[in-house]
Amino acid sequence: MMVKLNTPGQRDGRVAVWIDGSLVADFPNLRMRDTTSLKIDQVQLELHGKNNPVRSDKKWYDNVVIAESYIGPVAASLLAPTNLRVQ
Repeated sequence: MMVKLNTPGQRDGRVAVWIDGSLVADFPNLRMRDTTSLKIDQVQLELHGKNNPVRSDKKWYDNVVIAESYIGPVAASLLAPTNLRVQ
């Protein structure tokens, strides 16, 4: 996911999402702020779901990178094996 803040007062911000290097969502021409004092200063990874009394819900994140420019997908040789299970 990429978030680019707009120039204050302009509609030049953008939110885009890539999955395995392919652009799957793109929202250009966004106006998210009107002052340069508003900057991105926090990133959160959360479980989005409702309370489940039957079982615990889990959500796994891997290969999370926070950067100032697009870095591309992880090379296939660096990916974890598909049969790997951690308990």
